[in-house]
Amino acid sequence: MKTIFTLFFVSILSIVYGQKKDIFHELNTPTDTGSVVIIQDATIRQAIKDYIKAKAEEKGMQGYRIQIYFGTGHSARKKATNIRNKCITQFENQKPHLIYQTPYFKVRIGDFRTKSEALKIMNDIKTIYPSAFIVKDYIEFPELKTNEN
Repeated sequence: MKTIFTLFFVSILSIVYGQKKDIFHELNTPTDTGSVVIIQDATIRQAIKDYIKAKAEEKGMQGYRIQIYFGTGHSARKKATNIRNKCITQFENQKPHLIYQTPYFKVRIGDFRTKSEALKIMNDIKTIYPSAFIVKDYIEFPELKTNEN
């Protein structure tokens, strides 16, 4: 029963995610086809509202990128920067990202929502960077991407 209840709320949240309306008000408003009555503790209502608000403020989501370089050491930053700069012209439609995660400098390309989107570009990238591979990463929403590199 808890699983069904959880799935119901996850479904409702995914439908409402991008909307500014109050889901509880919408569900409790009678229509000509019927109405829904929600009986719950106020803390649950507030937790769901907080979750929706937090999601609305996010500038990205879990997705995929193609990693073409990672390295450590004194010259790793310079090498990663050079590779990133080359990618700007080599792959004009895909934004390169220079990432530092101690102790590695990494260069990743693209902001793909699904792995299959990344696979479509992977063959082109592998011709230049044969050791490239797909990684899960936090990506920018396409409508929020900027032209700054």
